[in-house]
Amino acid sequence: MKTAEAISMPLEKRCNSLQAQKAKATRDRIIQAVVSIIRESGLSAASASAITARAGITWGAVQHHFGGKNEILQAILERAYRVYLERINSPALHRGDLATRIDCYVEIIWGHYRSDLYFAFQEILMAHRDTDMALDLHDFRPAEASALSLEWLQGFFHKDEQSQQTISQAIRFAHRFLAGFAVDCTLEPKMPFEQEHLASLKGLLRTQLIEQSNRIEIPN
Repeated sequence: MKTAEAISMPLEKRCNSLQAQKAKATRDRIIQAVVSIIRESGLSAASASAITARAGITWGAVQHHFGGKNEILQAILERAYRVYLERINSPALHRGDLATRIDCYVEIIWGHYRSDLYFAFQEILMAHRDTDMALDLHDFRPAEASALSLEWLQGFFHKDEQSQQTISQAIRFAHRFLAGFAVDCTLEPKMPFEQEHLASLKGLLRTQLIEQSNRIEIPN
């Protein structure tokens, strides 16, 4: 049954909306195909023939939506970065006491680092960091991401230099730990002690950040 909104929408707009949805679904399928190929066999395996076979469309259709392989890789970089920013701004990080938020933060960030999308992101960055290929790597601003990732902590600390240094050091350590952890998972998919290592990281962050926050009165 058609909804009242669909019935009232002019036919041309409905057609355009359906076309936009279809185009988005096709772009998503292409991106997912390339991410899967990179995850399974590396960036070099993402040839035109491999992409079309995995996505189930022609190369002409790929070019219609993206132009070429470089544009697909750029889209993967942008999507991975956008997903990362969405994760570190999750409403879940703004609920509970500081210890609860720290645990949630580690789980959320680890979910991103262990994803196929992040794996592809890293592969593309590493392969193109010193080349003249037409990928724009300057839009991925670590400083901006770092600032955004601190919003869930701000209410627990004075905005003084010492507090900010403590927070920055702890957050950078967490990201570097998890990025390295993701590499280990790639090399050893059945890596033991995953939960134990994550628990150790949470404990270390709690020690660093809660000790710092206890120097001031935590707001209600």
